[in-house]
Amino acid sequence: MGSGSLKKELGLLDVYAIATGATLSAGFFLLPGLAASAAVAGGAGAGSGLGGFMVLAYLLAAVPLIPATLCKVELATAMPRAGGVYYFLDRSMGPQVGTIGGVGTWIALMLKVAFALVGIGYYTALFFPTFPVRSVAVVLAVALTLVNLRGAKKTGDVQVILVSGLLLILGVFIGAAMFAPSFDGSRLALGEAVTLSSLISTAGLVYISYVGVTKVCSVAEEVKDPEKTLPLGVLLSVGTVILVYGLGMAAMMAVVPSDQIVGNTTLSASAAEVVLGFPGRIAISVAALLAFISVANAGLMSASRYPFAMSRDHIIPKMFGRISGGGIPVVAILLTGAVIIFMIVALEPTKIAKLASAFQLLLFGLVCLAVIVMRESGIESYDPGFRTPGYPWVPLVGALLPIIFIRAMGPLAQGFSLGLIFLGVVWYRFYVRHRVVRDGAIYHMFERWGRRRFDGLDREFRGILKEKGLRHEDPFDDIVARAQVIDLPEAADPMVLVREASRLLSGRIGIPVDELVEDLGDRQIHGDTPVTHGVALPHVRVDDLEHPEMVLVRSRNGIEVVRSDLAGAVAPVH
Repeated sequence: MGSGSLKKELGLLDVYAIATGATLSAGFFLLPGLAASAAVAGGAGAGSGLGGFMVLAYLLAAVPLIPATLCKVELATAMPRAGGVYYFLDRSMGPQVGTIGGVGTWIALMLKVAFALVGIGYYTALFFPTFPVRSVAVVLAVALTLVNLRGAKKTGDVQVILVSGLLLILGVFIGAAMFAPSFDGSRLALGEAVTLSSLISTAGLVYISYVGVTKVCSVAEEVKDPEKTLPLGVLLSVGTVILVYGLGMAAMMAVVPSDQIVGNTTLSASAAEVVLGFPGRIAISVAALLAFISVANAGLMSASRYPFAMSRDHIIPKMFGRISGGGIPVVAILLTGAVIIFMIVALEPTKIAKLASAFQLLLFGLVCLAVIVMRESGIESYDPGFRTPGYPWVPLVGALLPIIFIRAMGPLAQGFSLGLIFLGVVWYRFYVRHRVVRDGAIYHMFERWGRRRFDGLDREFRGILKEKGLRHEDPFDDIVARAQVIDLPEAADPMVLVREASRLLSGRIGIPVDELVEDLGDRQIHGDTPVTHGVALPHVRVDDLEHPEMVLVRSRNGIEVVRSDLAGAVAPVH
């Protein structure tokens, strides 16, 4: 085994299945009755108004998901790298924030996987009461680890099968419920006791139902054509889960009397039995098993990419970044599977996993801030294939909304989040700080105030651009065809060439020669231009330019381009 890049094997259907399957589980099959109980205990949604209150709370819970999803997809198309949130926060705000995000998200995801596996154990006990719940969960954890060891494509194939079966059963149930004689639309009315604060409090509780939809971004490095596949797959998934939760909640609340809703941990099974009889209860129980397995499968796959990505960046020991000859992060998968088994055996993941949602809300807010940092950093090679609409207001709203929801979740969830932050800070101080030499894009924002910046980011992002290749709409052939050419019979001073190229470009783009000389000369001095052996690309981004322009310079004897990152060394360009 060695280090390197992961294989790009995941297509649109895989992305959609991973995102959807990581979301539709406890939020549909376990949480509604518990959330209804909390709402009634808080004095809201009682009596005939409970149904409408719960439907509205589930829809409201999706609101902070929208800006976070848009921002996360933008970052994933600009930086399709394993590790998702960790990588985005590290490259935007620096390795300390990245360490907090990476370690905390890895732990939170593993807790949710353990929670899902224990949930499978409880549902299995309905059919086989003699089977120990934790033993069933451990066996399934081992099985899913083995599935993940076969590669992302095999994992994605399993996910497609699970999600297809799940959506089929849920579609039949919701459709049957909507036209059932027992469907009572009056149960969906809002009661007089509803307040905005009570809705936000309940929405904060059920928000965990949606947090899995962006997990697929942590495997962006393994997605084929991520600039198109990721936005389409994730946004289709978001639409699907909001539709299923909204219609599913309306179906359950309209067919089950309110006195049978509160505290009912198998509300979906109760509703299915009202509509379709005992076969409906069996079908929904099967759907619940598919959902929990799907969440565990997608969660284990996503979680395992965090130690892989952090190891590659020296956040944790290098051994966890090794991949097999087939492009599979074997050590990271084995580590993640082992920790999940430990959590099942030693902890109560069904209790702790809910607390982890507050931390994930916090990270969603930081992801929205990361988009602002990357946009304002001025790093020209930050080039996402999808851009968050409504910038900067959508990211700003996405950064502020989690604060409101976290406050509503109570001190226990807040304390758990602070504990994960403390763990990340301690790990950074004692292990990471002396092993990394990079800083985030946030320092590029403060460059004009004399703060430090890390020029290596631009080179790293240009490497990502090279991997992504040309887009279909990129007019490369036209640019080359229009390019003016300077042939050098002998070596020349780079700044002389900069002035000559600026003179040729000035008339085409309407920028004064001296301004172009200053900008292009700064690129040459800072050493940001070499792109491969024998080739350099000094460049300037010009706003409102109708189409790109280029000057080609060819020299048999070479041109020396300064590389400031190599302590004064030069890179010969021919």
